[in-house]
Amino acid sequence: MLRWRDLPSLSMLRAFDATARAGSFAEAGRVLNVTHAAVTQSVRALEGELGVQLVRRAGRTVALTEAGAALARALGEGFGRVEAGIAALREHEARRVVRVTTTTFIAETHIMPRLPGFWAAHPGVEVALSPSPEKLDLAREGFDLAIRALSDGWEETAEEEIRPLCRSPVIAVCAPSLLATGLHPQDMPWVMGVDRHLDLAEVAGAGLDPARLRRVEVGSPHLEMSACRQGLGAATATKIICRADLEAGRLVRLPLSGLPVVTYALVLPKGPRRAAVEAFAGWLATIF
Repeated sequence: MLRWRDLPSLSMLRAFDATARAGSFAEAGRVLNVTHAAVTQSVRALEGELGVQLVRRAGRTVALTEAGAALARALGEGFGRVEAGIAALREHEARRVVRVTTTTFIAETHIMPRLPGFWAAHPGVEVALSPSPEKLDLAREGFDLAIRALSDGWEETAEEEIRPLCRSPVIAVCAPSLLATGLHPQDMPWVMGVDRHLDLAEVAGAGLDPARLRRVEVGSPHLEMSACRQGLGAATATKIICRADLEAGRLVRLPLSGLPVVTYALVLPKGPRRAAVEAFAGWLATIF
């Protein structure tokens, strides 16, 4: 096991290594962005700690003694391995996929259509979206960030950082064909997803009687909006999720009030982060 306390300080070793490579205290100081006097002092301190002369002045330059040359070779090999190891680690981290968990709706309707824009600006960054309604332990599950609604119960903890993205109202929507039937929203079928308790609470807040609703349960969050578009039932969703369908005329808005407003936010594990994760997080802030 390496005994760090038996080694000279890293600052002294760096000063000597830079001096051996540059051949002068002044040039070593420029390399290390310190004064040449500081380099000289560090090298002399190293010589004092080791009890051996490492360099000799030769005008404005310095020459290595036999002991100095031996130490310079050892440090060059050691620092070279450290440099190579750090470079390999950085390259590995730069290539590692940015893993993102979010809801099916946000992934499908809001991120995927815009993802080519991110890749155009950051061609070397790979992103993997994992749609899930579950609240996950990001660090334990290996996710770099989550995109969630704060009303889902996400609260900032000592292990997580929350960055709000936008506020979006919940609205009631249905296909034009269902609206054309003339049914009152109370009498329409309603598509209920995995969060049906939340859906029922939302329609109750809008003045409908959940006990009298005809529920259509499709069993998968991937199919909920598709069922709504096909006219199988009305549904509640945030406006940001429905925006493209409303603009294209695939869905229309029902005149229900009293529905909540949702805050979408980034949730990130606290601690050091890769540049790729910050780049993706910054990009997300521009598209919401």
